[in-house]
This record gives sequence, structure tokens and C-alpha cells, in this order.
Amino acid sequence: MAAVDVWTAIHVPAANTQATATKAAAGVGIVNVCTAITVTLAAGATAPTAINLQVNLIDGASGGGTYLWRTTISLPATAGATTGYVLSDVVLPGTANTAMTLEFSGAGGANTIESVSMSGITVKA
Repeated sequence: MAAVDVWTAIHVPAANTQATATKAAAGVGIVNVCTAITVTLAAGATAPTAINLQVNLIDGASGGGTYLWRTTISLPATAGATTGYVLSDVVLPGTANTAMTLEFSGAGGANTIESVSMSGITVKA
């Protein structure tokens, strides 16, 4: 399969907001392929409530249930704490003419900041 396009989707929202990044469907006969993921969950200057959240790579739109990859990320109740996850050099293909979304399962709560970033290529199916 020959690459058609290289892409990146990033979302770093305001505090206590769910991070979600979507790569739109690439077109008929074209597949989004995720090749790298970075997610971060950080505490502000005031300690947050400890939390566990899922991070999902979805073959489809936000909130979808066809998972290509999933992990759990935790943040302790410590001011300034940061936790993250990096996945690189992978090949996670979606379905042709379908969006791809990387998102946390929800907002982290007061005094937390989430970020998601994914990159990849599109290929002809």
C-alpha cells in the first residue's frame, strides 16, 4: 500500500475538559492508519482528586465503540503530577472512509489537564 497523505491530530483543551482529537474520514477507498500516539494527564498547582481514565483509539467518531487500541492512565492526588503514555512505530489501520478518534473517556476533574496527539498516514484500501 502506498501512502497518500501524512497527518496529525492534536487536542489540548482547557482544564477539566475531555481531550479528543479526530482525523476525518479520508474518502472512499482510503484508510486512516495511526502510527503514533501520545497522551498526557497533568495536575495543576493545586492537588486534584486521584483519578483513573481510559484512553481509546476509536475506528470512528467520538464516543464510538470499535476500539483499535485502549489503555488506562492514572493521576495521583498530587499538585504538579504528570503521567503520560507514548506509543510509536505502530500500524493501527482503521476502516476505509471512516474517521479515527483518540480520546480520554471523560474529563479528569478539577485541577487536571488532558492532551491527546496522534499521527499517521492514509493509504489506499
